[in-house]
Amino acid sequence: MKVRMLKRILVPISLAGDGESAFRQALFFRRRLSSRITLLHVIQPSLRLTNVIQTDLDKSLQARAMVRLVRFVKIHFKGKVPENMELRVEIGQHVSIINAIAKEEKFDLIIINKNEKRQGIADKFRKHSAERIVGESICPVLTVKHQWTNRGVRDILVPIDIVRKSRDLLEWAVFLGQMLNARIHLLTALTVKIDLERSLAYKKAYLMKEIIEKEGLECKVSIEVREVENRLEALIMGAKNQVVDLILVQGHQEMMFSDGQAERLHIEFLHKSVKPVMCLGIDIESIFSDLLGSGNTKPGRYEKRNLTNAIGLNN
Repeated sequence: MKVRMLKRILVPISLAGDGESAFRQALFFRRRLSSRITLLHVIQPSLRLTNVIQTDLDKSLQARAMVRLVRFVKIHFKGKVPENMELRVEIGQHVSIINAIAKEEKFDLIIINKNEKRQGIADKFRKHSAERIVGESICPVLTVKHQWTNRGVRDILVPIDIVRKSRDLLEWAVFLGQMLNARIHLLTALTVKIDLERSLAYKKAYLMKEIIEKEGLECKVSIEVREVENRLEALIMGAKNQVVDLILVQGHQEMMFSDGQAERLHIEFLHKSVKPVMCLGIDIESIFSDLLGSGNTKPGRYEKRNLTNAIGLNN
C-alpha cells in the first residue's frame, strides 16, 4: 500500500446532529496538513415514481439538503464557506455512495462519525455502516466517536498482529509520526509459554522499533503477556491500559483469506475505542502479488533480509 499525503479528505455528514465529531477531526487535519475537505451528505432514495416526478423530487431534496449543509459549515466559519472546502449532496445508498466517490475520485482519507452499535436481535446479523465502509474502502478510514484529536496527536498506538504482514502498517506509522510530530507506541501480545526475547512478538516489535527510530521518531514497545487462547483478545485487553490520541490498525488487506480473527481485531477497536481509530484500506496490489507468488520480487523500503522475511515486514 502506498502512503498518501492526505491532501483530499472525504467527510460524510448526516445533518442529524451526530456528525460534528468527524467534521471537527477533519478541521484538525486541514490545519495541520493543509488538506482539502469534501463534506458529503447522502440522501436515501425514495420510492421509485415516474422518471419526471422522481427527477423533480431528487432535485428538490438535494437543494434543501445543500441549504442545510451550507448553514452547517457557515456556523463554524463566521458565515463563510472556506475556499478549500467542497460541499456535495448525493442521492443513493449511504455506504455505496461514500466508497464509490472515495475510489473514483482518489480521496486519501475518509473520516466518519461512529455511532453506538445497535443491540437489537435483528441487528446482530447486520453489519454496522462503519464496518461496511471500512471493509469496502480502498483508502484509509478514520472513525471518530466523541473524542477527536483537537489538541494534537502526541501518541499513536499501533497494535501488531504477528501473523500478518506489516510493511504498510510500518510505513503509515512512520508517515503519521513525522507529519504529526507524534510518538509511536507499538503493542504486541505473547500468549504462549516461551522466553520473551526468543518470541516472534518480541523480535518483530523491536525490529519495527529500530526502523521507526532510524526515521527520527520516538518509539516504545509494550508486550502484553497473557496465557489466553486468542492473541487478538490479548491485544484488545492490552490496548485498554494505553493513553494515546490515535489508534492505527490494519484493514482488510488479507481478509478474503483470513479466518475472521484479524477482522475481529479492528472491529473491536472500531466500536469500543473512545479514541479515533484509523483503519488502513484494502491493499489490492498486495492481494494479487500474494496470489501470484510475487510478493518478494520488489523488496520493501525497510528490508532487512532474513528477519524481515520471517516476520513479513517486506510484504
